[in-house]
Amino acid sequence: MKNQTTLLRGKYVIAYDGTQHVIYEDGEVAYRGDTVLFVGHDYPGEYDTLWDAGLSVISPGFIDLEADVDTDHANFDVVLFKKDPSDGPNWEPGAEPREKDPYTEEEFYIRQKYSMAQLILNGITTMMPIAGERFHAWSQTAREFEIMAGTAEEMGLRSYLGPSFKSRLSRHGQNDPKQEAKSFREAVAYCEKYRGSQDSLIRSFMNPCQISLTEPEVLQEAMAVAQALDLPMRLHACEEDVEWKYVIPRFGKTTVDLFDELGLLTPKLLMPHALTVKNSELKKLAEHGVTVVHTPIAEANYGAGLFSYAKYLDYGINLTIGTDAQPVDMIQNMRLAWHMDRLCEWRVLFTRYGEDGSMTDTFAHEKHYPKTNATDFFNAATVNAAKALGRSDIGVLRAGAKADIIVIDLDDLAVGPVEDPIRTLIVSCVGNNVKHTIINGVVRMKDRKLRGVDEEVLKRDAQRVFDRFLTFYGKYDAHRRPLEE
Repeated sequence: MKNQTTLLRGKYVIAYDGTQHVIYEDGEVAYRGDTVLFVGHDYPGEYDTLWDAGLSVISPGFIDLEADVDTDHANFDVVLFKKDPSDGPNWEPGAEPREKDPYTEEEFYIRQKYSMAQLILNGITTMMPIAGERFHAWSQTAREFEIMAGTAEEMGLRSYLGPSFKSRLSRHGQNDPKQEAKSFREAVAYCEKYRGSQDSLIRSFMNPCQISLTEPEVLQEAMAVAQALDLPMRLHACEEDVEWKYVIPRFGKTTVDLFDELGLLTPKLLMPHALTVKNSELKKLAEHGVTVVHTPIAEANYGAGLFSYAKYLDYGINLTIGTDAQPVDMIQNMRLAWHMDRLCEWRVLFTRYGEDGSMTDTFAHEKHYPKTNATDFFNAATVNAAKALGRSDIGVLRAGAKADIIVIDLDDLAVGPVEDPIRTLIVSCVGNNVKHTIINGVVRMKDRKLRGVDEEVLKRDAQRVFDRFLTFYGKYDAHRRPLEE
């Protein structure tokens, strides 16, 4: 109810004091409508409902800037490699273009609804989607994102949406100026339509495909639109050495240096991955206020990772964390990011041990960076991600912020004793420990049950759509092989 005040109590409240997250033990959060009124101890006002969450952490909702919203995006990562992974993927796309997307509008809706349900169950209250284009005729269409906007409204999930656009279907394919212009024009129109106000649940962002698929001048036009409309622009880059080998021969420089020359490095730019970068390029990213979106689980699926989280922080880069794959579990991603950073810090894994008793540090040229802590990774999923979107009213619990609140249950023998609640959350919890999710002041999940969703029907429908998706591999494989081959 818009005019009703709810007082939420819990053992630990993660508040924000304007500069950092702080912990209130036996704390309270009061909210009315879509706005937080109070965070701290002994709320002085009146309230209509008292909600005691017991032994729990009351936290700002997580912000996922690389949210898997089609349930199939990670499938190719983990199940379709040959027995020897060095041989690469078993599936080879056919060369001929498809005239239309093979998905029906109902299938788009089911995939999106199922994926958004997963995000809410995992405490993600704001998302920017990533979806596979493997079987699309060209790119993600405006119509697909119209369906997504409706689904996000239905689920009550705060969302940043934008159709994708590009110049060609494959890295070495021919440009299609007609399709390029059409997809760009539709993306701009969509972004103008969903530009949104401060109170809008649905907003837009510019969503070009990576440099290997999109001509530089199109990327420049996209950034000009993002700046004119005051929108973020997300551009996947520096994800693997294949891009490095493509960009240098064509442009005579590496990706970030090219982006700098094109004028793309601005605070509007969100760059997922940024793994294959030089130190001088890290410095440029920091100087221009570019956000890096780290996706630990998705990158690990490909045998890749960030070296190192502490290094990027030391350079002054605004680091965030996205899911980008199944499971869409922000807590697991924070934990894996921390573990991978520990590998980079201690370097036991990267040391070679000789028969003569020698030890060779393969990263001896890298200095040791300041040690990270749990809050560094929690910030990535909350306040840093809000900064990337140009917002100070989400990703934090403070008076005046949006009432995007999650409750993580600690009353579980598997969680163990609590020392620092943020550290305990990251080290000992998973997404299933998120018990309640509130978005824009509306309870979207309570006691692990989604409001207004028939979960059994949704699971059945999603499996049906996913099973059909798997048949596309055989249908569109260059050699028409069935999936099992």
